[in-house]
Amino acid sequence: MKKSIAKRSLVAAISVLAATGVAQADTRSDALSTHKLTALDGKATTLAAYRGEIVVLNFWASWCAPCRRELPLLDQWSSAWTGRGARVVAISIDKDAHKAKTFVDEMNLKLPVLHDGPDGLARTLDIPSVPYTLLLDRNGNVVGEVKGSTPSEIAALERKVESMLAARGVSTAQQAGMSGGSR
Repeated sequence: MKKSIAKRSLVAAISVLAATGVAQADTRSDALSTHKLTALDGKATTLAAYRGEIVVLNFWASWCAPCRRELPLLDQWSSAWTGRGARVVAISIDKDAHKAKTFVDEMNLKLPVLHDGPDGLARTLDIPSVPYTLLLDRNGNVVGEVKGSTPSEIAALERKVESMLAARGVSTAQQAGMSGGSR
């Protein structure tokens, strides 16, 4: 009898945890696709505009030294992937959009750069620090993340995107081999 009760309790606990995880994933995907962002030219957009493409979504700030180092590389990736079905989208969490614009102009970045400030999507997603990068599949689902910018993590991210591009007919979540958690 005790084993039966313990077994039912365990099954119930697992079910609750699984449902919570699904709810969190749905909430995160919803926030990513519907949150209004502003391009540096002042035009409003959402990430839903990029559905159908693999998106490397990078949260950054002009005051963040690692961000300043990795954005030129991400800009190169975005240029290389243009027309292939992937892109990099950078979201500045600077309080002042002018600081983000100045940095983008100084670095001559061509990738799409959006401004959202520190209290927008970054807060909604509760990102731990910048740089913080999410990998989204063609349906806008999070299939990977990089917390920070170590060379090995950045190289792994690039390989995952290239792998996803090479396997257009296979489920991107399966092909990415990424869990949505840190590695």
